This record gives sequence, structure tokens and C-alpha cells, in this order.
Amino acid sequence: MSLARTEEASGFVERALAMHRELGNQGGEGNALRILSAVQRDRGQAEEALRSAEAALDIARTHRNHMWEGYWLLELGRAQRANGELDAALVSFQRAASLQRRLGDQAREARAWHGAGETYRRLGRPGEAADFHRRAAAVHRELDDLWHAALALDGLAGALREADEGDGTGAAEEARRHWAEALRALASYDDPRAVTLRERVSAALAQ
Repeated sequence: MSLARTEEASGFVERALAMHRELGNQGGEGNALRILSAVQRDRGQAEEALRSAEAALDIARTHRNHMWEGYWLLELGRAQRANGELDAALVSFQRAASLQRRLGDQAREARAWHGAGETYRRLGRPGEAADFHRRAAAVHRELDDLWHAALALDGLAGALREADEGDGTGAAEEARRHWAEALRALASYDDPRAVTLRERVSAALAQ
């Protein structure tokens, strides 16, 4: 996202946050904080993103609302990872996955698995990362969620390539197959995030 777009998004979300607070709508406030956290991460404001995500979780837990908590934990995990709090991020993603399983939301459970996979990659544990990404990709394929399938496949391919570099398991060719599938999944998307991801995947395939 460009700097101008992130500035615009931040202003919009902060206005929405102020409105929800004025109305006493804590569900709307928590969701606005979740979105604000994502925008702040995109702007490189990792500490601010973490504070916003933690504030959202405080609302969910005060209301003992597991639906809110399960969803907003996904953003907390990403914010924790952005701040280098990798062990805490794993706990958040595992808690999110557990709650989503109880709620029956397969898509969000798979997003939690993807988040755990990304965190295991940051920890230098590509084998475990690949396992989580593989599970996430399978669910998103089944749900025909092409965008999140592409993200999980990219994570899986990256983890496999890292594992191959570490011990010569021969996973590099499998990684190429998953990147090729990710490109096919991205074919119908033309927004800036998709263009950036497509370019990165294409570059990985060219190596």
C-alpha cells in the first residue's frame, strides 16, 4: 500500500473509531482497533499496532465474546510478530485456531494456521512452518478462497525452500509447484497487494 493510501486509511479508521467510542459501540470500537492495527503495521508503526490490537482484545475479553476474541487474536498475533514477540505470537495464533474450531469457522482457523506458519519461519523452523501452511492451503482450496490459498501456498513454498537449503531434503521442486499454483490463484486479482505478491512469487520461481 502506498504512503498516501495508508495515510487515507488511517484517517478513515481513526474517525470510525472515534464515532464508535462516542456511541458506546464497543464491538465496533474493537473492530476499528483491529483494522487500525493492520494499517499501523503497514506503515511500519509496530509498537502502535501492538497497542491497538491489545486494546481490541481487552474489549473482547471484557465482554467474554469468543467470536470477537478469535478474530481479533489474528491481528494481535501479526502485531506481536512485527514486534519480534514470536513466542507470544504463536500463543495468539494457537488460541485463535482453538476458538475458531469451537465456533466452526474453518476459514479463520486456517488463517490462524497460516499465521503460526509465518511465525515458525521467523523462528527458523521451516519444517513446522510448512506443516501449518500446508493445512491452511488445503482448507482455503476447499473453500475456494483463492486469495488466502495463494498466501498459504507462498508461505508453504518459502518454508520448503528454506528446509531444502538447511538439510538438502529435495523440497525445492515441491516449492516451485506450490508457487506456480499460487500464481494461478492470483490471476484474477489486480489490486496492489496482489501485484506485489505476484511479482515476488514470480521472482522466487525465476531463482
